[in-house]
Amino acid sequence: MADEGRSITVTIKYGKGYEDSWVTFRGAPEAIPGDIVSFFGLDCDTLAELTPSELVVEATHTAQGAMHVVRGLDARIVPSRPAETADAPRKAAQAAAKPDTTTQALLDQIQACQSADALKRLWAENQAAFGDEGVMNAWKARGRALAAA
Repeated sequence: MADEGRSITVTIKYGKGYEDSWVTFRGAPEAIPGDIVSFFGLDCDTLAELTPSELVVEATHTAQGAMHVVRGLDARIVPSRPAETADAPRKAAQAAAKPDTTTQALLDQIQACQSADALKRLWAENQAAFGDEGVMNAWKARGRALAAA
């Protein structure tokens, strides 16, 4: 075969500017499509019928679409931690070992707190109980939930 040992280069840009990211694939023409599919996490079955040129267009569309979302919505590819829900203190308490009645009563009081000041007062009045990791986690989670509200 006359093309043996031939290498090609495919560059896919995430935007129009020089400062925008891009990815470059180098290698044998038959290897590049698999590299592109793998890099972008595309569905092999869906793209099996595309020519290499069409695959490059699709990958470019995927890359630029992601960049538009990131820029347009001031978004991130890697999500930040999910927001705490109002039920987070109870879930944190349930993740800990089954609490005794005194601990459960304190967990219920934490859940009932409607302000950060009430949480602080509860801590001040029950400091010894906050040595329990489940109680402390529930208290912190409730504080985050109140701050987010």
